Amino acid sequence: MTYLALLLSLFSLCCCYRNTMAVAAFASLRQGRLVSRAIRKRPLSVVSLQRAGDDDANIITNGGSMKKTPPPLSADATRMQKSELLKASSKLSLAPMMEYTDRHFRHLVRLLSSRTLLYTEMVAGNAIVHERKDAIDKLRQDNTVAAKTGAPPVCEYDASYLRRFLGQGMVAPLEGPSVLQLGGSEPDVLAGASRAVVELTERGYCDYTALNLNCGCPSPKVAGKGCFGAALMDDPKLVRDLTTAMHDGCGGAMPVTVKCRIGTDTDMVANGSGGFTVKRYSEMDAEAEYGELCNFIETVASNGIVTDFQVHARIAVLGKSFSPADNRKVPPLKYDYVRRLVQDYPQLSFSLNGGVDTLSGAKEELDECPGLAGVMIGRAWAANPWSFACSDSILYGDKGQGEVLLGYAKPRNRLEVLQMYGKHVDVEEQEHDPVRIRRFMTKAVSSLFAGEPNAKRYRIALDEIGGRPKKLAARGESWKDEPPLSELILDAATKHLSEEVLLRTPEESYEMILWEEQRTKERVALTDTASCSDAGGGDNESGQSIVAEWQQTRKESTEAAA
Repeated sequence: MTYLALLLSLFSLCCCYRNTMAVAAFASLRQGRLVSRAIRKRPLSVVSLQRAGDDDANIITNGGSMKKTPPPLSADATRMQKSELLKASSKLSLAPMMEYTDRHFRHLVRLLSSRTLLYTEMVAGNAIVHERKDAIDKLRQDNTVAAKTGAPPVCEYDASYLRRFLGQGMVAPLEGPSVLQLGGSEPDVLAGASRAVVELTERGYCDYTALNLNCGCPSPKVAGKGCFGAALMDDPKLVRDLTTAMHDGCGGAMPVTVKCRIGTDTDMVANGSGGFTVKRYSEMDAEAEYGELCNFIETVASNGIVTDFQVHARIAVLGKSFSPADNRKVPPLKYDYVRRLVQDYPQLSFSLNGGVDTLSGAKEELDECPGLAGVMIGRAWAANPWSFACSDSILYGDKGQGEVLLGYAKPRNRLEVLQMYGKHVDVEEQEHDPVRIRRFMTKAVSSLFAGEPNAKRYRIALDEIGGRPKKLAARGESWKDEPPLSELILDAATKHLSEEVLLRTPEESYEMILWEEQRTKERVALTDTASCSDAGGGDNESGQSIVAEWQQTRKESTEAAA
């Protein structure tokens, strides 16, 4: 069969089975074979560098000759497959958060939910390109020495440093639906970073579903000195160029998405009004602001590469010394802008980010706006991951399909979560230096028991465990004589937490969460009623009975737990 005939045959097959792409993508992820076997078997330094037209393709292998390899046949099919998986997984997303959504926390989230779409921390494109260049330079030097000594050449550069940025967990369940977020403002740099992602995918170190460009981070280090993140909102044409570069860099094999805000305060600074204040912002022309957002969306999506946006429904305040925390709280949320985008651009996908901090809240937003692709939640996931353990059934209607396709049975309680997480941390400590990574692994599970009795003692114990390898190294002692990390984490949990807490199911916990949310609403209503009564009189007996009922129920619940 000729190359052209094979390509046409593959395209026909993809069209015939388009309706089953999401399931096929899940099954492929289980085996880690979204990239074709033909690509994975070829030497990386030959395939990837030649395909990119990179000068580094001049690396000498096999006695000085290098046979040109045809481009991969499955880029379009792979992108279609991953696009379907992205669409099927977007109802709930773990938002990208620096120093939180590393591979350890993502592994924990995957244990709790087989369907949630996972986002990495933002990775700076220039860091990836720099590490890749250094590794290729080292490979070239080693092969020059090998040619002089008659030693066999090396065909692949050392990717150990790149794995710090791009690596995923190595223990089942693998990450499955996941997105790598890149940061940068130079097309060439982001193209090189995307190329490195493909190279590491070919070597089996990662397998991301999509690439995402950060256009939403308001941090002064990013949007200020770095001139990317939320600062890119003011230059939609550049954003289009950057996403095009990412698309070209990965060979068109992965969807490219954009996470953004609804705008910035640049116009408020430019017009001499004194910059952002809540009052000045409330007086702005809402239609003009929405028009600028539409211009951004239309410009970025104009070449057909980006069709998926994750929108934080606040502006980014760049003209003041606002911290990232201020930018998450001070500018008011405007969910109506995102809902209008859903209506005005039905050919595009939009996920809502900002202000939603519960599973029930995510469901309410999806129910209120049926065209919304999904809801993205960050800080609430980090603060209390167990509160989202029912997301597969509540949001996706999943009855175990995701677990089957990813090849694992979800843990039934938090004790089993820690047992399964222990397999991950033990493998990680075999591959990497515990002195450097242990604190990150204990941090990932430190909030698993948030709000439970003795949760603080558990966190203190984890902190001690996390710092122990470094303390031993400082004393010249070896950590290798210590029990495995999995055992230490389990010991901390069973020592400080009750059996009822450890064995409580996700469903039981979610019922308690809903009960607390309902009582919180009733207390708020009671407070409002009391305020009205103070102002103009009225009967407050019903409110008092609600409080009495709540106090009695809490007392009974506490006694039962004890």
